[in-house]
Amino acid sequence: MNSMPVTALNRTSEDPMLLAFFETVICSSSTLVDNVQSNPYRYLMLPMALSSEGIYHAALAISANTLRLSQVRYRVPALEHHHRALLHLKYLLGQDNWTDREMDEILGLVMMLCWFEISDHSCPSWVTHLNGFQNVTSARKQRRWKTPSQHSQELLNFFDRYFVFHLVLARTAFRWDGPQKHPCLSALPPSPSSDIIDPYMGFSHALLLLINKVTDLAWQEHALDIQSAYGLKHSLEVLRQMPPHVDINLHSGKECMVIAEANRLGALLLLHEICSSSTSTSSCPSFTSEEKLRYVRQILNLIQTHKSNMMRTAVLPLWPLFLAGCCAWDDEDRVVVLQIFQEWEAIRRFGNITPAREVIEMVWRRRDLSLIENANDAMSGGTARFEWEHAMTMLGGWKLALT
Repeated sequence: MNSMPVTALNRTSEDPMLLAFFETVICSSSTLVDNVQSNPYRYLMLPMALSSEGIYHAALAISANTLRLSQVRYRVPALEHHHRALLHLKYLLGQDNWTDREMDEILGLVMMLCWFEISDHSCPSWVTHLNGFQNVTSARKQRRWKTPSQHSQELLNFFDRYFVFHLVLARTAFRWDGPQKHPCLSALPPSPSSDIIDPYMGFSHALLLLINKVTDLAWQEHALDIQSAYGLKHSLEVLRQMPPHVDINLHSGKECMVIAEANRLGALLLLHEICSSSTSTSSCPSFTSEEKLRYVRQILNLIQTHKSNMMRTAVLPLWPLFLAGCCAWDDEDRVVVLQIFQEWEAIRRFGNITPAREVIEMVWRRRDLSLIENANDAMSGGTARFEWEHAMTMLGGWKLALT
């Protein structure tokens, strides 16, 4: 890369290498399809890093933090660039008012900082950044007295997708303390194209909406709505996700399909977990433990069979593997889970994989020590809804990111 940011302040000799790493490794492996329609990191965020001091440092922080997974010496550069990115965000937020470009820069910077925290062992502060991201997005959308530029509109569309994707999957892992209404979900209305796999998420917008509805069942204050559960089960069973309408080779198309299918099975498994742990279990004969076990093994078999098609990008099916791991009781299934995690961790590219495994292992330890009854008592008290949420509390209040 020959282009460099406008400003040369606080530049080090390693910066060009870190920027090149961000472009050639991180951007190229952040989505299933690397083109202008499907890769917002390369075609939206990278150009912003070349014109914004804050986003520039955030990009370098992400690069250094990724390299730190295999070379510990990059830990200090990661923290230094992260600090400079935070200082720039503080400077921008201290302004009395902002231009549209500055608001776009704030949004991009908050998103990049959220990304950094997720890659940094799922540091809980990613939730704080995501909440702030929502607030700034809402403020940005209120400035609609003039038509935004095409670039600004593309950024806002991506930021909506980023927020909704992370929010919905976060609510499957732990109690979300933010607003209960999520207007960003309106950015994903049901349409003929909603069954098409989003190369950024690894599954379709239709599936994301269904996952959100499944999660609503878990967090509702009243008794489980059995008819809604049956309706969601049917919708998930008949959902057929389609490959992206872009020029992709056979290998990439297969990669999209198997990852999307793993996530669909994960949604079914989550629904079974919610229904089987409900006090209304006796009224849900369709949600059997045998069927739940079948979904666990289908997810594990699918990932094992197609793992060579799944390890190329950051769009790993971590979420369904995490659910399958937490719901696995047999030693044979647990061995498979650990084998998959061992291979994924060996890539040394994604900082949220190891904490996901550690949460699963905590769930297993509690279960094997016959503490599950006590865990259920704690969960019934409103402190935790899922076994894995209680395990995160035991580990020190983790906020696991599975995206």
